[in-house]
Amino acid sequence: MKIDSTGIQKSDLTDYLAFWTNKLREKYGNDFVIKKEGFVDNIATSSSLTMLELESVIMFLAKQLNPYTAEGEFQDALYALIGLYREYATFTTVQRTITGQAGTVCLAGDIKFKNKLTDDIFVLNSDVVIGDSGKSKGTFKAIELGAIELPHEASLEIVNAPDGITSVSYTEGEDTEIVGSDYQDDAMFRERWMINQSQSGSATQGGIYAALLPLVNNNAKNLKVRQNRSEKIYDDLPLHTMEVIINTPESDETIANTIYDNLIDGVGLEGKIEVQKYDSVGTPVKIKFSRSTLIEISFKVVIVVLDGYYLTQVADQVQRAIFNNFSYQMGEKVVANDFYQYINSIEGVDYVSELKAQRESEGWKDYVDIKYNELPELSSLTKIQVSE
Repeated sequence: MKIDSTGIQKSDLTDYLAFWTNKLREKYGNDFVIKKEGFVDNIATSSSLTMLELESVIMFLAKQLNPYTAEGEFQDALYALIGLYREYATFTTVQRTITGQAGTVCLAGDIKFKNKLTDDIFVLNSDVVIGDSGKSKGTFKAIELGAIELPHEASLEIVNAPDGITSVSYTEGEDTEIVGSDYQDDAMFRERWMINQSQSGSATQGGIYAALLPLVNNNAKNLKVRQNRSEKIYDDLPLHTMEVIINTPESDETIANTIYDNLIDGVGLEGKIEVQKYDSVGTPVKIKFSRSTLIEISFKVVIVVLDGYYLTQVADQVQRAIFNNFSYQMGEKVVANDFYQYINSIEGVDYVSELKAQRESEGWKDYVDIKYNELPELSSLTKIQVSE
């Protein structure tokens, strides 16, 4: 195992075999080399393999005991030490207007409706009696966990309901919704820890991240802070340096001021943009950061429509299914298959025969690689070609 200024690096078999070769030459002479068939050679090789296994355990523990790299149960245990716990998925609940015959009794579970675009199903959560006006408010819960959006303009279709119930709809200014939350994966949990472990204004990776979030309207996908301390986490970043990558309409001066106000001596900055500031005694200080590169993504969709439907009837829905569900973090690969489920659920679509994506006319592919400082963007519906 190599431990130096670049951090901890796992050895390989040749490192250990070289060590044993040098040691055994003291006994067997300078022409000794380790071969496959020798008795001593096999002992040296098996000893080396044992040490490599031990190194793997050490590397695993080093990763899992580091809050910046820990995963799963190790991450849960580490963050729990400071009272931070993973958020698990919750249900989305919405209020909608039920229309039907006055006096109709609907018990919890009696009414189910779905969003015709996404097939997300909601079920009545409490008992309701239709009033004299023929309308009543009902609270519905999504049958699946997670952040399930139900737009006000969504077309709703009743799946089942008691006789006398004719529709479920949204009433402007009256009906409400509480969107549930998705299960917090390791990356999301780590991002939350970075914000919580440092208050805005503290000179740490998390503190600077928290200070910069308002500049991106608290939208985490538009901000990334990378830092190498004494361990080499990012190969392209020198030790004891930090790089801020941001996507915001704010000026370079505003970004530089925010970084400067949250920085202390000893932390180097890397980036393509440089703004010169001055400390309290007039000494120039170079503030560096980078702006993310927006990568325009296009899609090509080939579908087969059901008998009785035409492409013109469903093409717009296909485009919106991709557009409304396009949400990628900075550096996140765009996978065309991510959108199959949304397209296949559209009424009139039999199946998807081809689904490809591309960046900047580089050719249609199953997925598009995105660099760490790039942010995928889908700017308009016209970037989505739909044919049959």
